[in-house]
Amino acid sequence: MHNPIPFSKKIKVESNAIDHFDHVNNLEYIKWTLGISKEHWNRVTPEEVRNQFGWMILRHEVHYKGQAKRNDHLRIKTWIKDFSTARSTRQTSITDLKTNKLIFESEATWCFVSLNTQKPARLSTEILKPYFEHL
Repeated sequence: MHNPIPFSKKIKVESNAIDHFDHVNNLEYIKWTLGISKEHWNRVTPEEVRNQFGWMILRHEVHYKGQAKRNDHLRIKTWIKDFSTARSTRQTSITDLKTNKLIFESEATWCFVSLNTQKPARLSTEILKPYFEHL
């Protein structure tokens, strides 16, 4: 088993994320999840690779474990759990920084694709190295 290197950041729940139930709208969690996935990719992958390849989501399973409200401070964390020839499984969690309670988690299967052909591409060790302690 490979040891993933997680990527995380803190966020504050702003008013525009709140729905008519006075808590974070479900779609905001999805936006945050996709956003941190992209941010992780952009942060650790060289530009020349990003200019040639990208990711298409194949499957996304989400679990709402609690509720966040306006002005809550959250930690969103993501990591690559597993990978194969042209796919990876990415997990994301969101916890309340005050209570340390898990409020959201997801697992997504992504397909690595050539931007030129928009077809699956082979994930090389060089592309995966920045995401794992030992590869």
